[in-house]
Amino acid sequence: MTGTTMNRAPVLISTERVAPNARLAFWQTNVANLLAHLECSSAVDEGFSGSITAHLSSPINLIEIVAASHTIARIKPKISQIGEEQVFVCIQVTGEAIVEQDNRRNVLRQGDITFLDTSKTFRAEFPEATSQLVLQIPRTLVRKQVGAIEHLTATIVTTDNPLCNMTRDFVNSLAQNFESFSADIAQRLTAQAIDMAMMAFMSRPEDKSTAAPTNTVTRAMLAYRGRAFIETNLRNHSLAPADVAEHLGISKRYLSSVFASDGQSVERYIWERRLARCARDLEDPGQVNRAIGDIASSWGFNNLTHFSQSFKMAFGKTPREFRKG
Repeated sequence: MTGTTMNRAPVLISTERVAPNARLAFWQTNVANLLAHLECSSAVDEGFSGSITAHLSSPINLIEIVAASHTIARIKPKISQIGEEQVFVCIQVTGEAIVEQDNRRNVLRQGDITFLDTSKTFRAEFPEATSQLVLQIPRTLVRKQVGAIEHLTATIVTTDNPLCNMTRDFVNSLAQNFESFSADIAQRLTAQAIDMAMMAFMSRPEDKSTAAPTNTVTRAMLAYRGRAFIETNLRNHSLAPADVAEHLGISKRYLSSVFASDGQSVERYIWERRLARCARDLEDPGQVNRAIGDIASSWGFNNLTHFSQSFKMAFGKTPREFRKG
């Protein structure tokens, strides 16, 4: 057993004990409830079967889906659903899928990975029995990590990309062992899975017939590499925009314009990520006896008073109040 507080049991949904003539309706209702109000249809009626195992670990969920031939679609979100938008990183375990979004249409084969955005219309068709692993992520979280995502939707990372295979194997292993981890470790592992998936997408050769304009893709790649460099160097007290620009081989002015495209400055991004890391450590039961000042200093804050003020501004509580819950 890993950790102290174990994860809750997964949510299990199955048509196995549902009357054959009610299975498709049962599946449609549960898919809509769990997966961002998706619509589901199938030419298979009484013979339909499917199961979902949802490993819940806020803010990212890992979902295993096994189902007969069917189609899912996302229509334009209703006003009441605005703010609930998610991104699905889908790993095809068995079977094939045809995915469509943003004027792109691609075939997802066994082992491949695709990316779907629920803030816009999309369609996925599964012509035969299929199984998938799906990382369900808040759209805002992905946007903070990689910036613009429009050039990623319905693209495919194929199994000839080593990062695809590494991501698939990691997520598959995580699904098999999810409930053996503590909630905190599960959250960190799902975050790592997202990092791996995003690296896989960013390393993907562009399809000139469907890709976004080169400048947009280049800026998105720079933004991702810049954020990754920042994440790796948050403990460096002297980390500054000049360091990020030098790492990327661009000017500070151009770096600022890359981050400004997502409505953010480099300095603020560094500040927010340091605070997020501190908040994570303050919530960690394994660090309950660790001094707040030590946590702050380990993530690049030199002044404890300034850290406390910044933390309260970001989270509405002082670090001490936040730790108490």
